[in-house]
Amino acid sequence: MADDTFASLTHGSSPKSPSEAMTTAGNACMDLQPSQCTQRQLALAEDFIRKNICNAISISDIADAAGINVRALQRLFRKYHGVAPIQILLNRRIAAAHEIIGRGHATSVRDLAAKLHFSNPGRFSKLYRRTYSAVPSERIRAFRHGRRDS
Repeated sequence: MADDTFASLTHGSSPKSPSEAMTTAGNACMDLQPSQCTQRQLALAEDFIRKNICNAISISDIADAAGINVRALQRLFRKYHGVAPIQILLNRRIAAAHEIIGRGHATSVRDLAAKLHFSNPGRFSKLYRRTYSAVPSERIRAFRHGRRDS
């Protein structure tokens, strides 16, 4: 059942590889104005992040999916989001963790952190606590015991 939750986070689509996404990205800007191309590249990068939230991806993978180099990707995200692309990835993963906990599908902080590709469960917990003002282990325990108010 928990695997269904992880699959639903990618909205049922199979993850694209950077090379598949690169082909799409390379053709995406052929007939567009520069500002439209930039918006298309940003959308491709965001879509790649969303579809690969539970997969191990790097900033290079995201850049490849958008059809641009890493530095251009960083400038693009800073301009439109005010943060680096890796921060958006982390934010989305923390939000995914919150959703998984809320559905009662998390068994432990360690397992949840690993599924979302956080190598350090302590760092994952810290980011979660900073975002949701709650410790993920307490939320997991509360959902296991049928309390959803923690």
